[in-house]
Amino acid sequence: MKTLAFFLALARPDRWWLRLGALLAVITLLSGIGLLSLSGWFITAGAIAGAAGMGRQFNFLFASGGVRGFALTRTLGRYAERLATHEATFRILARLRLWVFEKSAPLAPARLGTMRSGDLLSRVTGDVDALDGLYLRLVTPVIAAGAGAICVILLLVFTAPAAIPGIMGLFVLAGIGLPLLAAKLGTKPGDMIAAAQSAARAESADLVAGITELKAYGAENTVLSRLDAASTQWVTAQRQLAHLALLNGAFLALSGPLSFVAGFGLAAASGAPPSLAALAGFVGFALFEAAAPLVQAGELYGRTLASAKRLKELDNIAPAVCVPAMPEPLSERWDIQLDDVRFTYPGAATPALGGVSLSLPEGGRLALVGASGSGKSSLVRLLMGFYAADSGEIRLGGVPLSRLDPAAVRTRLALVDQRADLLSTTVRANLALANPHASEEDMWAALEQARAADFVRALPDGLLTWIGEEGRLVSGGQARRIALARAFLKGAPILLLDEPTEGLDAATEAEFLDALDAWLGADPRRSALIVTHRAALLVRAREIAVLDEGRIVEQGSLGALKGAGGAFDRLFSAGL
Repeated sequence: MKTLAFFLALARPDRWWLRLGALLAVITLLSGIGLLSLSGWFITAGAIAGAAGMGRQFNFLFASGGVRGFALTRTLGRYAERLATHEATFRILARLRLWVFEKSAPLAPARLGTMRSGDLLSRVTGDVDALDGLYLRLVTPVIAAGAGAICVILLLVFTAPAAIPGIMGLFVLAGIGLPLLAAKLGTKPGDMIAAAQSAARAESADLVAGITELKAYGAENTVLSRLDAASTQWVTAQRQLAHLALLNGAFLALSGPLSFVAGFGLAAASGAPPSLAALAGFVGFALFEAAAPLVQAGELYGRTLASAKRLKELDNIAPAVCVPAMPEPLSERWDIQLDDVRFTYPGAATPALGGVSLSLPEGGRLALVGASGSGKSSLVRLLMGFYAADSGEIRLGGVPLSRLDPAAVRTRLALVDQRADLLSTTVRANLALANPHASEEDMWAALEQARAADFVRALPDGLLTWIGEEGRLVSGGQARRIALARAFLKGAPILLLDEPTEGLDAATEAEFLDALDAWLGADPRRSALIVTHRAALLVRAREIAVLDEGRIVEQGSLGALKGAGGAFDRLFSAGL
């Protein structure tokens, strides 16, 4: 319950919408009770008056007017209640999705790296959607049922008090006992649905994203079998909940008439007039309208609780890099200094960096080379604030990164790597990630700088062209230049390039490097850290550092390292 209480607290900004919805639900329920009970009394009293020859003395206008009033109020109340509760729910779910992203963003990529993308997607979509039951199907029905029960007791106290034990006893059984039983029996299937839904989405995402590689290695059937197992578990759990709902529905269908019989019988046995006995019976029957939503809430309790726990897990994960309580302001300087930096990935047996000391001055162009796994990309991730160094110190403008806000540090850095991560949206939206306030003229200027303007103009809709999942509707070189234009648009003075020209042909690589040179040359203080093993990029560097097993084993200019017979020559034995 603590987990559910946590998410109920997140709804506090929209509490007035929830309260309005609950009030309207109470009005609707009471109108329904009034409609059915008054109708029952009216028909019974009218029949008795007619049989006694007193029909002309019976006030038909009063009763019929009350019936019409209750009917109209119930109809309008139901409509207004749906508007209010759904407005509240949509507002809360929108805020909840923002909360999920706010909690997830500091965890990327260090902490989210152990989580499958499909599982994270399931939390953002399926688990958040499942919580609508918390606000829409739990809070409001409980308030309405409580208010309805109190009003029914008060009505019966003045009309047929003998009927109270029977009616309220059955209501407690159906409105409290049955939902509690449904919650207990539905917990396991609810957990199964949450787990199976996440697994199915994760396997589906892997299948779609890696279908080419899976088919190439004949492994698609393995993923399909796992997807089939998750889908089977999902269907099985849903079938169990459906059977539970069927039994609960049968009990509820029987409880209403039983409540009528109990109310009518007890009232009549106590000597109440037939019209009041009928009123008591119909009051009991109408009250059970409030029990059905409570039973549904019980059936969904397990699914809602499982989803809430999965979302709460994100709040319990500590980010790899924490924001200082009182971060220092950024320095006006743009230089970077690393002093004896050591870092080991969580769970790894060997360190990724074992005491690296480097400097990238303003206007510098430093290339990092080394075999795969030597620590080049790890150093870039530390600079970006994706991870925190275990020891040593990294300084930006003379201020340690540990004393700066990571988000502020990233305003000085722009990253372009070989993946050229693009979102499944338009060229314009991908560029706007770097600068949401950039004008169209600014975007075209950045594309011109990145030598990408011509091919973007040639796209079907220019900047508004949809480039597909991960930019797959454009070539690798085009995607890389869009990513470079995005970095230029950001305006950060330090460019981090992680194998930016990997997989590009010589002509495309030359265009990319010409664009890079032009951008760096526009401001002598701009600098670049280049992770590469491509000879063309080394020629553009002013200094080269050779990494081997997380340590710098050689450093100097290309002229000094080439032909010296050291680690650099062993990496480039084929020559430059």
